Amino acid sequence: MTKYTSKRASGAKRSAIRELLKLTEKPDIISFAGGLPDPETFPREELAVIAADELRHHYKNVLQYGLSEGSLTLRRAVADWLRRDEGLDLTVDQLLVTTASQQGLDLLAKAFLDPGDVIFVDLPTYLGALQAFTLFQADKVGVPLEDDGMNLDLLERRIAEGRREGKTLKAVYVIPDFQNPAGITMSYEKRRRLLKIAQREDLLVFEDNPYGQLRFAGEAIPSIRSMDTEGRVLMLVTLSKVLAAGLRLAVLIADGELMDVLVRCKQASDLCTSKLTQHLTARYMTECDFEEHLELIRRRYRSKRDAMVAALEKYMPKDEGITWTRPEGGLFLWVRLPEGIDTEEMFPRALEHKVAYVIGSAFFADGSGKNTMRLSYSVTNEPEIDEGIKRLASLVREQIAAHKVGSPA
Repeated sequence: MTKYTSKRASGAKRSAIRELLKLTEKPDIISFAGGLPDPETFPREELAVIAADELRHHYKNVLQYGLSEGSLTLRRAVADWLRRDEGLDLTVDQLLVTTASQQGLDLLAKAFLDPGDVIFVDLPTYLGALQAFTLFQADKVGVPLEDDGMNLDLLERRIAEGRREGKTLKAVYVIPDFQNPAGITMSYEKRRRLLKIAQREDLLVFEDNPYGQLRFAGEAIPSIRSMDTEGRVLMLVTLSKVLAAGLRLAVLIADGELMDVLVRCKQASDLCTSKLTQHLTARYMTECDFEEHLELIRRRYRSKRDAMVAALEKYMPKDEGITWTRPEGGLFLWVRLPEGIDTEEMFPRALEHKVAYVIGSAFFADGSGKNTMRLSYSVTNEPEIDEGIKRLASLVREQIAAHKVGSPA
């Protein structure tokens, strides 16, 4: 029956992360694989009270169809929040509510990428974005990350190469704050320079900001969108990490004609996002202490980040060239093992050691990064983090020793 499959769908692959998660569901496995928010941060009691009131007294509204652009109540609440916390002066007409940020990525690809168009991405970058761009048959050109963000010298060379080859160059996709999967933050200087490159080369910038509100160390850096005066930066902000993932809500920020294209594409996808979850969220943001809620999340994730970094320093082999990032926010850190150690080949052994991670190569548009892995500290508690890293370090020692003698572990 595959003969009926479209060319576009034939190129789509299942998420490596989602497939791996199926293997990590045994209760005795300590999993650092899923990038899930800590469920203990979900404001379930407050949402339960709001939901009961909405369903009992406002059912004619919240259980009905809504605007494709999103509920005005939520867009106003989000605009106020982003004005206060991000310094973004937005009107409701610049906000499109999406069914989580993955739909936003899908809409960006659907609206602006034709088959063969070039989009520049970090090496490594978010797997869900790669899936969206692949489905719409874009040419994903990877640009390696440095400690402070994308290597912009190399980006300019890649742009020049694309021009010489006559390719259509469309956009740059970046996650500036606590990047998924690497956990690094793009510097202020690089954000400004990237915007200047986009202006000079007439490129769009897709700025994905799922973790910006989860900074628990260091100084906040202005978004690229806040520096944009031309409307070429389209920004995604999800509520999955700061409120509850199951609400499936995000906003896509865009201007004028670009917004009109996005709305038309959304109407072809789902007509509208759930009004019920939008109203729950809007009321929580305006009636409850949202800022204190964010502070609680930040404190919780900082403690877990500290526990994972301490465990890596305690257990990982020394003098083997193993490195890891120390994120100032977000949910992840990134581990690089010695060359020759393949984390995909190592994964079945990890399950035998009762620990799980995400293979790094899944995040590389060019298939590289075999010796890397992503670790999430968001769901596990501090004792589990310590024990899980201890198990992982034991496995890494075995793999390095086997590699040195040239035999499989």
